[in-house]
Amino acid sequence: MRLTVSNEITGQLYGPVELSDDTDLADLVALLELDCQFDSSKNDIYHQMNVLDLKNDSERSVQDIGLKDNDLLLIKNKFNRGPQNLFPIGSESNTNLTDEQYVEQFRHELQRNQPLRQQLAEQIPGLNETIENPQTFSDSLGPSILQRRYPNMLNYPQTNPFNIPQQEYMKLMRDPDLPENKNRIAELIDQQVIDEQLRNAYEYTPEVFTTVTMLYINLEINGTPVKAFVDTGAQMTIMSTGLAERTGLTKLIDKRFIGEARGVGVGQIIGRIHQALIKIESQFIPSSFVVLDTQIDLLIGLDMLKRHQACVDLRRNVLKIADTETAFLGEADIPKEFGSSATLTESNPSSNNWKPNEPNNFKNIPVPQMMDSSRTPFAGHPQPQQTNQQFGNNNNTSSVPQPYPPKVIQQLMDLGFSRTEVIKALNMTGGNPEFAASLLFQ
Repeated sequence: MRLTVSNEITGQLYGPVELSDDTDLADLVALLELDCQFDSSKNDIYHQMNVLDLKNDSERSVQDIGLKDNDLLLIKNKFNRGPQNLFPIGSESNTNLTDEQYVEQFRHELQRNQPLRQQLAEQIPGLNETIENPQTFSDSLGPSILQRRYPNMLNYPQTNPFNIPQQEYMKLMRDPDLPENKNRIAELIDQQVIDEQLRNAYEYTPEVFTTVTMLYINLEINGTPVKAFVDTGAQMTIMSTGLAERTGLTKLIDKRFIGEARGVGVGQIIGRIHQALIKIESQFIPSSFVVLDTQIDLLIGLDMLKRHQACVDLRRNVLKIADTETAFLGEADIPKEFGSSATLTESNPSSNNWKPNEPNNFKNIPVPQMMDSSRTPFAGHPQPQQTNQQFGNNNNTSSVPQPYPPKVIQQLMDLGFSRTEVIKALNMTGGNPEFAASLLFQ
């Protein structure tokens, strides 16, 4: 017969140890003491999770006690005193104590009994720190101690319907009509429904957990290639000052059309380009742009989509506009600075504070008056002088105040994102909250 011996005290593995089937257990013990650092006064021998009785079975053969060829023996420290020995089953201490009192009394016993404490500390990392905190001790070691209190496990259920610590469950069930217990039970029931929905979503609709890329198309303006963001939630088509410079359209910006773009936050409008041609595939399409200082080159809004009766065909992944079709860009082709996405984890509590996004609302964009003084201004629109008084010098409207207004940051955080993600998005979009919100949801 060949046996393998593992000494868990030293971490050594010995074997194979060869011996005959009729070898006495006492001879095996002597061999282990000689070769495997076994100490019968301090250690026990385990076979198939059972402790060998070295005293009563010493004269029996290894075959008689159940050892077989290629079996594994474990050498562990003795653990003769446990909770069941401190408070024997059926004793007055055991029957009169609640589970909480039983665990706490065992903690006090460990504080008094240094030998037992040292013995357990070798097997339970961090015991010396845990034992000083009653709540931590109860949470971490309470279930194991109570399992020893109920050795047949008939009176101690290992699980409960809510999968919470057993002590908390028993406390709730002891007085379920108590207002705080009733609220906690209702919360746990709601959490069960949420967990069931999550399991069903993982099983039946796993695609909802994947990242959805935003809709971008390729186009050209004055021969300059542009990757344009198609945003059906934006009211106006927007061009950045940088793209206006690259395409030579800066001189066409009408700076009388200044104002504020209001949505989640406020962005300053530098002006408006009344007409320019964009080339989508082989089709030239007239368009107008509101110019803002932002890092997003071009955002195609609802005004242009409706004007040219566009159709977003997600089944075929194309945009139909002005009698032409163009494919939406794949994830690898989307501008890298806007390719990062915000990730919601299961433990993200801010999602409970989500608020619907305010619709894009461009206000206070004045219609300029004709320079001919003989003409009468359109009713309801301010004179250019009034516009200047209202919005100030347009040389200062392109800058975004620093730091960002706390209200704007909070509004974006209420959408379910962290402060760090919000600040990063605002930095990437030149402080424009509307674009920052679109970027965060990519």
